Amino acid sequence: MSALGSGARCGQHSSGDSPHAPATPVAAQPCGPAFPLLALPQPCLLVVFEALKHSLVDAVALSSCCRELWGLGVSARRRDVCCAACGHKVLHPDQAFASDAHRDCHRLELPDGDSYAVEATHLQGGCTLGKAQVLFSLRAVLGIRGAGDPGFEVTAREVLCGGCGLHLGLRICQLGKLQASSTAGGCISQWRKLQVLGTCFLAKRFLRLRRPDGTEEHLGRPPPAAELACYRCTGARSSLLPAGGCGADLFESRDILSRQHCWDAGGGPERAFFINAFRPGAVEARNERQETLSQGEMRVADVHCATCGACIGWKFVSDLSPALENCNQVGRYGVVRSSIRKDKARL
Repeated sequence: MSALGSGARCGQHSSGDSPHAPATPVAAQPCGPAFPLLALPQPCLLVVFEALKHSLVDAVALSSCCRELWGLGVSARRRDVCCAACGHKVLHPDQAFASDAHRDCHRLELPDGDSYAVEATHLQGGCTLGKAQVLFSLRAVLGIRGAGDPGFEVTAREVLCGGCGLHLGLRICQLGKLQASSTAGGCISQWRKLQVLGTCFLAKRFLRLRRPDGTEEHLGRPPPAAELACYRCTGARSSLLPAGGCGADLFESRDILSRQHCWDAGGGPERAFFINAFRPGAVEARNERQETLSQGEMRVADVHCATCGACIGWKFVSDLSPALENCNQVGRYGVVRSSIRKDKARL
C-alpha cells in the first residue's frame, strides 16, 4: 500500500468534500494557563525592556501597564540630548519648549541654524554661558515689531558645552531695548519678545540624541545610510610615510557639518570639509597664528595627523571679529579632501 493510502491516513477527503476545498483552519491551542508578567523576577523584566530599547512606543506601552512596570521601564524610555563632539549630556528632550514661538524658532534665522529652545535653568552637566556678548541680525522673528530694523539690536551670549567647552548655541540677552535682566511688568505688547528673550537656542547640528544602549542619533540633517563610514588619512604631504601609506582613523561621516569650504594645507587651495571633531588623539595642532579669512579675523592653527605628521587641515582657535560672528566655529576643524579617504566599510 502506498504511504499516502486510503482510510484515516493523511490527505484523505470525505466523499462529500471537493478535493480542492480549502482546509478548515485549526484554532491554536494555548500551551498553558495565562502567565502574569509581574510574576517574572526583576532581572527577567529588565531583559524584556532591554529588547525594546529600539522601539520607544513598545517600551512605553509595556511600562504603562502598571506602576511597577513604569518604574522598571524608566531606563528603556530614557533619551538624552548630548554634545556631538564629546558626548557630554546637555538636556533631556522633554525640557525643550513647545510653545508656538519656540516651535517656529527656525524662523529666527539664528547663526547656528535649526535649534532647540531651552530654558537656561534646564541646561545640565555644567553647561556655561560665554562672557562676551555676540551681536547678530534677527531678520525674521515671529512677528516681533522692529526686528531687522537698523536700530533694533540683538545680542546674545554663547552656550558652551560643560564637557569640551565647544559652542552649542546662543542665549538671547537683548531684543531692541528690552533686556533679559529687566522685568517687563506683564506688558502684553511685549509677550512675543518675552517668549524669546532669555531663551537658550541649542543648534541641532552640534547635538546628538543618545539612546539607552549608547547608540546615538543625529538631530541635524542625518547623513544617508549609504554614507555612514569613517574617514582615514591618506598620508598626502607626509615626510614619514609614502602617499596612501597612513590609513589612520580620523573622524566619522556624522562629524561633517559642511562640505562647501576651501583651504590650503600645503598643496594649493582645494575643497575641504568643516567638521565637529576628530577622534581623540588622532591629530595635533601646531603653528597657531592670526589670519584674515573670508568670514573675518580669526586665530587658526595647522592640524597634523598624529600618525604620519602630514598637515591635513586647520583648527579655528578663537574669533577676533568685533561682533564675534564666528564664535560657533571656535574649537572645530577643517580638513582638506586630498588628505582623507572614505572607508567603504559601514559603521
